[in-house]
Amino acid sequence: MIALAKASIKTSNHLYRNGAIMVIMCGLLWSTAGIGVRYISEASGWHIVFFRSVGLILTILIVMAWRNKGNLVTPLKRTNKLSLLAGIFLGASFFGNIFALLYTSVANVVFLLSSSPFIAALLGWLILGERVKKRTWAAIALTSVGVSVMVGHALSGDGIIGMAFALMMAISYAAFSVIMRRGKDNDMLPAALIGGLFSMLVATVAIDDFAISWADLGICLALGFFQMGLALVLFIYGSKHVPAAELTLLTMLEVILSPIWVWFLFNEHPGNWTLIGGSIIMLGVLVQAISTSRRPPFLMPPLVTSTGLEKT
Repeated sequence: MIALAKASIKTSNHLYRNGAIMVIMCGLLWSTAGIGVRYISEASGWHIVFFRSVGLILTILIVMAWRNKGNLVTPLKRTNKLSLLAGIFLGASFFGNIFALLYTSVANVVFLLSSSPFIAALLGWLILGERVKKRTWAAIALTSVGVSVMVGHALSGDGIIGMAFALMMAISYAAFSVIMRRGKDNDMLPAALIGGLFSMLVATVAIDDFAISWADLGICLALGFFQMGLALVLFIYGSKHVPAAELTLLTMLEVILSPIWVWFLFNEHPGNWTLIGGSIIMLGVLVQAISTSRRPPFLMPPLVTSTGLEKT
């Protein structure tokens, strides 16, 4: 029994490590949004949302077809209430992000987004009973300090409506992460499909003319395929093995890498405070990512025979 318990711990650690890597890669892909947007010449923000959503939907359908040997009907039939709820929260986070940026500063949006790990930790504890480890709290605190340093000088009290949307985005993203954990034993890919449909429908209402250049269309679809579609696939599968608080924490890598890519490719210096705050965020993510050993929440005690010896 001891040997079985040790094997269980080893397997759990391996799955956790793989899940954490997937979530970090998700944050890496999410951080490339600024690159695509910089290359777009004419398409509006709503055009980007619409056609990016189209790319996301196509990506999820391709992955679902590949996993089910071309059969899309069966996985779609297996869509459950958790997938539907997760998809609504995911779409709400897209929606909140768009309107937050329309009504308040980027600094306010990023600052409020940094509350997601705290919200996810609280929801994960209340709903899933996931206890947050001390190193995770330390990493969350570090990333929060880093975000404060990055955007503190630019924070303002203006744009209350926008900040309300930004808070909605943070809560929706945290809720999406927790629901992913709750449905870890089910196929949650339909949730990404629902989120894409939701954001596409919202953008449809706001667009009068769908005509854009072929170049812009290609970039928007590429953002949907890679920056959102592939990233969400990695997030969904990673969420099966990583607690909710750590999910939102590891994707905070997006916050620091987004301005770094633009700096390297377009020579837009992010500013000294952004670099200092980003370094602190990176440290917080590393604190969480490096120490990946973790004990399963429940281990069966060794069986004891009538002779008092442990049965292995």
